[in-house]
Order: sequence, then C-alpha cells, then structure tokens
Amino acid sequence: MKFFTNSEFSADSADIIREYFPNEKLEKAEADENCQLSFFVQFFDDKEEYLCKFGETVEKDEIFYDKNWTLLQKKRFTKRKSKICVYNCLSKAMNKTLVWGSLTGIRPTKLAYELKKEGHDNTLEAFENIFKVPHKKAKLVDDILQNQSGLINFDDDKYADFYINIPFCVSRCSYCSFVSGDISKQKRFIEPYIEALCFEIEETKKMIKQGGYKINHLYIGGGTPTSFCVEDLEKILSHVDFKVDEFTVEAGRPDTITKEKLELFKKAGVNRISINPQTFEQKTLDLINRKHTITDIYVKFELARQFGFEINMDLIAGLPGETFENFKSSIDSAVSLKPENITVHTLALKSGSQMKEESKVSDNENEIEKMLDYASETVGKNGFVPYYMYRQKYVIGNFENVGYCLPGKQCKYNIDMMEEVANIFACGANAISKRVFLSQNRIERAPNVKDFTNYIERIEEMTERKKRLFLD
Repeated sequence: MKFFTNSEFSADSADIIREYFPNEKLEKAEADENCQLSFFVQFFDDKEEYLCKFGETVEKDEIFYDKNWTLLQKKRFTKRKSKICVYNCLSKAMNKTLVWGSLTGIRPTKLAYELKKEGHDNTLEAFENIFKVPHKKAKLVDDILQNQSGLINFDDDKYADFYINIPFCVSRCSYCSFVSGDISKQKRFIEPYIEALCFEIEETKKMIKQGGYKINHLYIGGGTPTSFCVEDLEKILSHVDFKVDEFTVEAGRPDTITKEKLELFKKAGVNRISINPQTFEQKTLDLINRKHTITDIYVKFELARQFGFEINMDLIAGLPGETFENFKSSIDSAVSLKPENITVHTLALKSGSQMKEESKVSDNENEIEKMLDYASETVGKNGFVPYYMYRQKYVIGNFENVGYCLPGKQCKYNIDMMEEVANIFACGANAISKRVFLSQNRIERAPNVKDFTNYIERIEEMTERKKRLFLD
C-alpha cells in the first residue's frame, strides 16, 4: 500500500495504517499520485492544518500554537495531532475503531503522566476525548496511575536501578524472539560470559560511586537465570552487594528451580522471584517447547513459598490451540495459588520466533479480548489490582500486557522501567542502560551488543560506552 505525507512523523502515521492493513506492505511515495492515502500538514504562523484523505473520506483538523510553547512542546503536540487525524480518517473510512484509539506507543501510562504535567487533571477524560481511547482502556490507565501513587520518583536524577541479563535457557520457547542460547548447546560460553559479566558489574559499580547514584532496586532477568548451576549463580551474586528493598530474580522455568538455588537467593538478599507457567495446559506447554509439567509448577511454587519469596506468575493469552476455556482454567489455577503478582501477556508474534515463522497462531481478536476481560475481572474479584502495563508491536489485536498485584505488593522495578523515571545500570548481553534527565524530559541509552559471543569479545567497549553515558 502506498501512502504520501509531508509530515516528519510519517513513521508514526504508518503505525496506525498498519493496524488497519496488517497484511499490506507499506511504501512511502514521493508524490501524491496513485496513493490510497495522503496526509498533508500546512504550516502557518499561529497554527497548523491537517488534511487526511483515504478514498472518498476526508478528515480535517488543526492545532493552534500557544506562543509560550517550547520547541519540544510544539513537536509533541504536532506528532499527536498528526496521528489523530490519520486515525480519525481511517476509522471513518473502514468503519472500525482500534482498541487503543490513536495510541501506538508502548507506554500509555507514561503519556498519562505527561498529560498531567500539561495541566490535564482528568487523564481518563483526556484519553477518551483527545486520543479516542475506548472507556475500558482509558479506565485501565487511570486505575494503574492510582495504584502507582507514591511509588514513582519524579525529581531525583541520581535515582537508579540495576539490571543483570543472563541470556541462556534450558530450551527455547516457540514464541520467544529474545537473543538467548540453549544452555545445553552453549556450555563452552558460560564461563567466559560470567567472567565478562562480573567484570562489567565491577566497572559499573565504580561508575555508580563516582557519579553519586543511588541503587534502589535489583533485577536479574534473561533468558532464564536459573538455567545456570548454583556455583555459577554464586559467582555472579558475589559481585552484587547493594543494599536494596527489592531484589528480583526471574526463575521463570519451574524445571530450573532447586532448593539449593533458592537457598542461595535467600542468602544473597533476593526477596522476589518469577515462576512463570504461561499456561496450565500440558498440551500447550509441550507444543511451545516449555519442557516442564504442570506438576512442576505447583511443586516449585510451594518450595519457593517455604523460603518466603514474593512470587510473580506470567500467563499468555492467545497461545496456539488454546480456547477461552483453556485460558480461563489457567487464570483460575494461578489465582488459586495466590501469588503476590500475576502478569497477563498477550501473545506477540515477533520476527525470529519459531511461532512467527511457522504461522501457527490464530488471530481471533474477539477470543483474545474475551480472555483478557476474564483475566481482569477474575483477578480483581480476588483482590488483585493493575499496577503497570505496556504494549508491544506485533501483538494479536493490538492489545496490552498488564501486571496485577495484591495491594502493597507492586514490583517497583517494573514501574520504574515502564514509566522511565529511573536511571538503569544494565549489565550483560542485550542489556540497555538508560540515563534519565528528568528536568529535561529526555532519555539517553547505551545498549550492549545482543549476541553473547560478541559481548564477551567486546566487553571493554561496552563498559566504556556506559561510562560515557553516565559520567560525561
């Protein structure tokens, strides 16, 4: 599909067009000739006019500038208005609204905080009226803001979290697109990876001290960190000596959890872990290459409870072959265990995943929406509240991922990450460090290389990159 625009935000407009034409290859044309959709912006001294045409449908809009706006404010408002104009045109022409209206970004709640800064006290109303977000989703954002109240840093540029990535798994799930290695095939890389990782951790600790940063939360993710043996995990943890109130380790695969590893975590100060079923259907677990049983989930959950860990459980709506009844059973099973957190994901079909390449998944949006609605209603009836949320590209139905928690059991690291209010010192392959300039509403990043073999070879380069980010 060809489209033409003179807007600098053509990529954002394209994101909306893709939602209406997911199977079309989009191509930006050089002129308004033979294009199915055209979008023009006309600039004046005190306003901008917008014109979007699709077939016989024409949508017009305009924005008046406040003379006190900064260049950044002008850019932000122009970007919003351009997307809304394209959305309004397509929704009329196609007689179809989108589940998140004109929003295409991954952090709706971050946008809500920006609206508050701009003077929109009623974010629920703003989402519905400005961005055409349906009430159900706008209410979800509003509820999350309430459940984050008092947990967000808005004014300390030295506030920081620490993340460690271990990109190894015992097997690769068919929906996974992460750069991670099957540990049984990559054993020769484990020792050099740990050596490089520990070097980066030590160098990063020097940066933190030199820059006067304060680490508040720790998070070890992957991959599956617990795919490493006790001795290897101990080597890594011996370099992590921050005093924090929240320390999470993803022990996502129940088949990797042992009493010895949990004992090590407890000794190291870990107080929160993830045990992720994804589903309580054995047939589905086998199909997606999880390599563990339903019994493993229950047994390892009870074992972790003996050590007093707070527990998160992930579930995925839209897994191949699963019906509403299958997903309903999984939600009910997770709720019956009463973990502190339940995170409900919508399946994302990303490039690089086996599932994407084999096209094994149904795209029944109505069925997925029914699953998500049931999850929200059921966890709510059992005392859970939504506390963070994010969206991804290539998600079935353009839906979202939501973290629910029992009152007072929010994972603060997740909030910091999603709202981008904390500096992130990240170590490991494919880890991304972020420096947040709160007063300037600006973020700079220093990503490590994705492949762990390149990471091992280029560890000093990765360390220097991070040093420039946080100390220059």
